[in-house]
Amino acid sequence: MARIIDPVEQDHYIRALTALNDAGINFMLGGAFAVCHYSNWWRNTHDLDIYITPDQLEKAKLCIDVAGFKNMGEQMEGDNEWIYHARRDGTVIDLIYRFANLANYIQPDWFDRAPWAKFLGVDVQILPLEELIWMKIFVINRDRCDWPDIMRIIRSQCSNLNWHRLIEVLGDEHCLLLEGLIAVYDWQNPGCMECIPGEIRMYLAKNHKEYLKHPVNVEREHLLDPWLNQRNDEYALWRNE
Repeated sequence: MARIIDPVEQDHYIRALTALNDAGINFMLGGAFAVCHYSNWWRNTHDLDIYITPDQLEKAKLCIDVAGFKNMGEQMEGDNEWIYHARRDGTVIDLIYRFANLANYIQPDWFDRAPWAKFLGVDVQILPLEELIWMKIFVINRDRCDWPDIMRIIRSQCSNLNWHRLIEVLGDEHCLLLEGLIAVYDWQNPGCMECIPGEIRMYLAKNHKEYLKHPVNVEREHLLDPWLNQRNDEYALWRNE
């Protein structure tokens, strides 16, 4: 990985991560590195997503400030409700403590399941598989879709996934997203369909039938990652007709 990240970015990342470790802050890496860790597929996004619990935010801000990263302010309206952007030169670090759609916060128990790895020689924890998918499954809108990342992860880690845990965190209300993603996965990866347990498919199908029997008129578009969904979209126009 050191060969594909700019040396200046490497130095900035190492300084920030070392500062967080030295301060005893629990954090997990997500984003492109987490996807690479689980799927061996790398996309250089020129930023680093660091996940922390809300109570660690102020202390983490101070750490990366000492490492030379300065507050970028809100890049989109509402950012301060879930993320803190900081930049050093052209390198960006995001401290994330809540889902972008505000559906949940980063929880302390995630660290119990988060695996350890090395990123640029620094010991770090990675978002657990199930929580990584949980957060990414909501990112599906006109501007961005994280489902391809999830499908790469499933193809690489299907036997290691705790499918029951994933269903538990999504809950019956959002399991339709998982069922839809699996349908696309089957289409894309017909030779790897058997890795998804039959009991999971049966549960999702049963849950869908129950959902159709008792539909609730609830608007959910705001859950599809509103950070990239029409907040500042000059071409979008809501019309009440």
